[in-house]
Amino acid sequence: MQNHYDKTKQEVKYWQYAAWTLPFVALATIAVTYFVGWHTWYAISVTSTVVVFFSVAVFWWWWALDKTVLIFKSFEEIARSLGFIQKEISETKNELQKNHSDRERRKQD
Repeated sequence: MQNHYDKTKQEVKYWQYAAWTLPFVALATIAVTYFVGWHTWYAISVTSTVVVFFSVAVFWWWWALDKTVLIFKSFEEIARSLGFIQKEISETKNELQKNHSDRERRKQD
């Protein structure tokens, strides 16, 4: 479980870094090609920026869905573990009550 947490934490750092830097790199590239006057390069940079942003958005979407599924699987595992713990606590409680009532009967005898 900790391994999934550490891996996801590292992946989130990568996504944050990409979200901070890629838009500025794209805007700088578009601005430079536009103001320098390279219209062919401008068209190429705009097209490639749109393709990269769309690809990243689709990849991120699938990554987020995968992590959401992982989270819900973890919730199910936790629920099963808690159900087992609850069962064990109930059995222990019943055993303690049984032992207590046996002692009370012995005292009465």
